[in-house]
Amino acid sequence: MPTTLAEQQTENEIRPSQLRPGPVWASFEQFRMAGPSGPESVDGGQVGTLRTKGGVFRLLRDEDFQFLVGLASEAKRLQGGLTTMVHAAKVIRDHPSSPSAVELLLHLAIEYGASDASHPSQTSDTTPVAEDDEVILDATELKRLVRKR
Repeated sequence: MPTTLAEQQTENEIRPSQLRPGPVWASFEQFRMAGPSGPESVDGGQVGTLRTKGGVFRLLRDEDFQFLVGLASEAKRLQGGLTTMVHAAKVIRDHPSSPSAVELLLHLAIEYGASDASHPSQTSDTTPVAEDDEVILDATELKRLVRKR
């Protein structure tokens, strides 16, 4: 049984690196002539390619598409969280004696550190826990430790 978050890899977490080229249709006519078996020949984990005069199109199975949409959604969520955490850290820098500012940063770290349950690659409700890190909530103690270093 996996003991760390890094060891908890699932098929969904591994699959994006395994997306591989699939069938190629050089024209829409070739795609049309293949009939229903054309798109069905794109297996899970494959990306089919359709070249037309209007451009190049990629065909994916729905589960692969949904997984990629989930990854994009998670990236967007984390991007917003990072911006908010940087802002909260600046507030702490400007107001180091404010316990509510420290609480805000801790809340944001917990909120954005846990994966979104609706994300397709979500496999467990386990939140990573720092084993060796000490969290100091008292601003006076934090100042003392910073001056000490």
